[in-house]
Parts: sequence; C-alpha cells; structure tokens
Amino acid sequence: MIGRRHFLAGLGAVAVVGFNPRSRTWISVAEAAPFDRIPPLDGVLRMDPASLSAAAVDVGNIVHNTPIAVLEPGSVEDIQKMIRYCRRHGIKVGPRGMAHTTFGQSQVEAGLSIETKTLNTIHSVTSTSADVDAGVTWKDLLTQIVPMGLTPPALTGFTGLSFGGTLSVGGISANFGNGAQVDYVRELDIVTGEGEFRHCSAHENKDLFEVVLAGLGQCGIITRAVVELIPAKPMVRAYTFTYTDNATFFRDFRTLINREELDELYNFGIPNGSGGFMYQLNAAKYFDPSHPPDTATLFRGLSVDPAAGQFQDVPYLDYLLRIDSLVDFFRTQGLWDGVLHPWFDIFLPERTVEQYVGEVTPTLTFDDVGAAGFLLLFAKKRENFTRPFLRIPETEKWFYLFDILTANSVAGPDPAFQARMIARNNRLFEKARRMGATRYPIGVVEFSQLDWILQYGREWPVFLSRKRQFDPDGILTPGPGIFDGFR
Repeated sequence: MIGRRHFLAGLGAVAVVGFNPRSRTWISVAEAAPFDRIPPLDGVLRMDPASLSAAAVDVGNIVHNTPIAVLEPGSVEDIQKMIRYCRRHGIKVGPRGMAHTTFGQSQVEAGLSIETKTLNTIHSVTSTSADVDAGVTWKDLLTQIVPMGLTPPALTGFTGLSFGGTLSVGGISANFGNGAQVDYVRELDIVTGEGEFRHCSAHENKDLFEVVLAGLGQCGIITRAVVELIPAKPMVRAYTFTYTDNATFFRDFRTLINREELDELYNFGIPNGSGGFMYQLNAAKYFDPSHPPDTATLFRGLSVDPAAGQFQDVPYLDYLLRIDSLVDFFRTQGLWDGVLHPWFDIFLPERTVEQYVGEVTPTLTFDDVGAAGFLLLFAKKRENFTRPFLRIPETEKWFYLFDILTANSVAGPDPAFQARMIARNNRLFEKARRMGATRYPIGVVEFSQLDWILQYGREWPVFLSRKRQFDPDGILTPGPGIFDGFR
C-alpha cells in the first residue's frame, strides 16, 4: 500500500514510487529516475490481489474489469492528487461507491479505482438539510435523522447506497409525487477530470453542477453534498392489493396516482403459481398515530373492495429499511453475493406503459426473474424531474420506471444464463425504445456509441461539450463507455 510517502508492493515489500506508462506497471525507487513520483497521500493506495479483485466486482457479477490500483482516500486532496497523476500518465479513473450497478459501470480496466466509501462523515444536519460526504450511505443518514423527525424527500428502496453513487445516477423513489434524489441537491463538492476542486450549486459553477447530477461520473467525482430534508411522520400504513389482469391493475393504479392522496404507490410483480406473474399493488400512507389513515376513503371507487386489501402499520424507519432487510436475508440464503443479476431498467412514457408491461410480463418465465428477483413498476410525476442529464421520456403528466430485477438461482458463473439474459435485455430495450422509452443506466443493456447519442438526444452536444471542458483527457469513469472515441 502507499501511505503518505511510500508504497509497499509485492511479496518483497519493494518501495514503489511511480508509474511506467509504457509498461503499465508501477516502478521501484531504482527505476524511478525518468518518471514522476507518486504524491504523498493521507489515505492508502492498494494493489494487492484481494483489493484489485474486489474492485472488479459489482452487484451484477457479469463484468469484471480489474484496476491496477485502488485508492482509499483519506481526504479530497488525495483524489485531486491522484487524478492529476493519472491524467499525466493517461490512466483511467473510476469512482466506486457501493458498486450497486450491474454491468461494470463503476469499474475501470487497468486504471485507478477510487473507493469513495472512506469519505464517510456526516458533517451537519439542520431542520432543512444535511451536509454529507460522498461515501455516506442513505441508511447511515436515516438512522441519525429519522429519530429527529426528518427525512429526505426521495429515497431508493434499498438505502445501503452511497450519496456519491445515487447522485451520479439519479436515485428513483417509490414516492410518486416527488422527483429523484438528484432533484433535492442544494450544493456539491466536485473534483473534475483535471484534478480541480469545485464547489457547485445552481448559482455557482452551474454547468458542472448540472452535468454531475445523474451524469454517470463523466465530468467529475462527487466528494460532498448538501441535500434537502423535510419533516417525517412517525408511522407508515403499508397496503397490498393483488390483481391478475393488466387492464384492471392499470385502471386502479392511475386512479390512485391522479388523486395524489397516498405517499407511495408501486407494483411488485410476483409469481402467480402457474408460470406467470400477478400484480401486487403496494401503497403507503405516512401518518401520525393520533390521525390514522382512513382506508375506505383512500381506496374508494376501485375495482377491488378496500376490505380485500391487507395492511400493516410500521414505524417509519423500519419501513424505509425493509429492502435492506430483504437483501440481508438473501445474503444469508446464498442468493445475493456472487449471484448474477442481469437487471433490466427503463423509463416508459404514460402513453405506452400499459401496452408494454401487458405484452412483456406474460413472456417472462421463472428464470427471467428467479427466486430472489422481482418486477417493479413506479409511477413518477414528470414536472418534478428537473435535472437534464437524467434522461426520462418526453411524456405527459406521468412516466414510469419498469424493472426486471433478475437474479440467477445459484451463485457463481453461468455463461449460458448470462448470455440469454443479456440478449433478452437487448431485445426488450429495442422494443421499449420504439415505444418512447429511455434507459435508467444501472442495468444490463449493451449500448453502442449511437445508443448513447440517442439516449441523450438534444442534450448530447451539451454533454459532449462539458465532457471536453471538465475532463479534457477523457480519463473519468470509463465503465459505461459513453464517450469512447470522442475527444
């Protein structure tokens, strides 16, 4: 490892102080004369096999790009120094939070992986905002602020994700009336592809602020964020209703989202026992125990009797952490770590969502989802999505996130399953794009340069221009392959 002044590498603990750009290898003191020396660091630079292997894995377990070194920064200055060093030597750099994407998005082949989780301080919390490092997880923050009666306006289902990671991707919530997590960011600290530190907001360095939020790490690495907080109710009433018919489900689903009386609403696709899937409508109403929800009023006039649904009253924090608990259970059963997760994630416009879901869902088999997988459908209100680089469909009032969260039935490699699921995702995406969809880029779809240009549409020239401005040598976050071939 490299501490402040030296780097001990290999079994012989040879002091390594530089990098040979021709051989793509680290160099010892005796070899260092012609080369720049590695700067002094507050953190650690690792190149042991275990660290490199760990950085070549994500939740998908499909792509395995191995870096040449892993930085565990002890400060933001470490990130600046190593980006400048890598820029001089043409080394790619990839920030890595909790690696919850599934197709190598956070990986970097023969480059430097920066583990942002070592920057994990919650700096301050007020009644309206939280100031946190990029490596803090949303779960970390929730366990501190919910007892204070506070919550972020938007949360992903799984909260064990880092701020830097979700703000680089988008962060979609089941709260259908709110925007994405990126819509509630007030300020950011960024290190650009030139190794420059920038404090950003809607009023300061706005171009960088905009392109980093949901910009997939292409123009800068988030190191710190100030995000909005709102009051939290102490309890949640969680409802479930089961549907077997696509048209009936969508009719009731639309009725409920257009009333905007509930706090969360989403579909959870579950096996029906005969080879297909049922629609499990999940709803949530946050409440104070002194004023419990009126179930009959909330679900009035639907195709199902409100009394036919099931509900449970749960403390707010327990409700927010329910998916984290589910993932922990999958881990204990050997159904998470090392399991192939070829996820499929798209945004569909209102005008085609019912047709698409109704046509695709009956074609799915048990293998398409798996024992630890499921389908999800979230409705989202378009007017609350304000960040231009989170690419959502041109649509009416509503659009939808549709997920096939596939999990293989066993851990370990399975080339045939992997190839079959990638081909399925490519096919389903082409169908979706013809129906006005865009990709939520956490999943597994093979994208060409043209695909990325189509994904960004009118924002592509702006995105390319800002890439050239803030990462002129194109070293940042190569995993998605967005700007391969562009300078």
